Amino acid sequence: MTEKEKSPILAIGLDVGTMNLCCARSDSDEVKITRNVFLKIDKDDISINQLSNISYVEGEEDELYIVGNDAFEFANIFGKEVSRPMEKGLISPKEISAIDVLSLMIKSLIGDINDRETYCSYSVPAESIDEDRSVTYHENVFARILNNIGVNYTSVNEAMAIIYSECAKEKFTGLGISFGAGMMNCAISYKGIEALKFSTSRSGDWIDAQVAKDLGMVPNRVTNIKERYMKLAGSTTIKNKKNKRVLEALFYYYRSLINYTVKRIVKEFEEKVDIEIDEKIPVVISGGTSLPDGFVDLFKNVIATYELPFDVSEIRHAKNPLTCVANGLLVRTMADIKNINIKG
Repeated sequence: MTEKEKSPILAIGLDVGTMNLCCARSDSDEVKITRNVFLKIDKDDISINQLSNISYVEGEEDELYIVGNDAFEFANIFGKEVSRPMEKGLISPKEISAIDVLSLMIKSLIGDINDRETYCSYSVPAESIDEDRSVTYHENVFARILNNIGVNYTSVNEAMAIIYSECAKEKFTGLGISFGAGMMNCAISYKGIEALKFSTSRSGDWIDAQVAKDLGMVPNRVTNIKERYMKLAGSTTIKNKKNKRVLEALFYYYRSLINYTVKRIVKEFEEKVDIEIDEKIPVVISGGTSLPDGFVDLFKNVIATYELPFDVSEIRHAKNPLTCVANGLLVRTMADIKNINIKG
């Protein structure tokens, strides 16, 4: 057993994203990640033996849910839509089973805590400036889920977690932008103090939905093509005509998304930030929607056309765009534990 595993206190960072769930633990160097999707099937239609190499969870009343990447692959093979426990960054009002499935998935993802005193920071989005839904219900439901698992919990803004993960050398000063599936989350921090936070409802799912409407496709088929072939720089070698049309449409909506985001950052900063930031600050980009090659360069090209109300030292990608929020949440949890010990 390692020293990390022997510690009587366990720290956890849990990133609750629309597309992915990520968990970082203080007793492991691995960040666990799974798709935040499920496919409900009837137990009478499949045997447990057939599920031996498939991720699934069992609910009540003979309910069976294929979860994570397996659900996404099954849905694409059979031309079905996966069910999404979350929509636009929040718990979906359309899925009656959403909370039950999320509870099972999170418990499985966190794993065994071995009766240790456990502290967890979990991500919540900022209030959206273009979607009339509060984060209150969402935040409290996840608090209940974590409480039922037996952990102490604190909610932390998703974009601030990027700064905790990536901006230590700048003394936690920077602009963090999370381009997730359901939302774009943005936060500006000055020396660890949150100066601004907001979200918008336009991000990866918005792109996929627009392309699907334009081309008459199922959105998760667009997502599949995007994740397999999308590049925002250089020429494509794809010969399939339909896929080429999808990639062309994706490019247009990626550019539109970045323009929309930068406009909102400028407007929100000018209207709501009261402090004077005299130094240049880094812009750190994260999230699954930012993964295609060339995303950061396209962002740089777009933002260069705007007059910004702050000076930028550099624009960079997070070291690991998919897991940096979970890592930042772990950093925050461990800092909170240290403060508790000092006060104790």
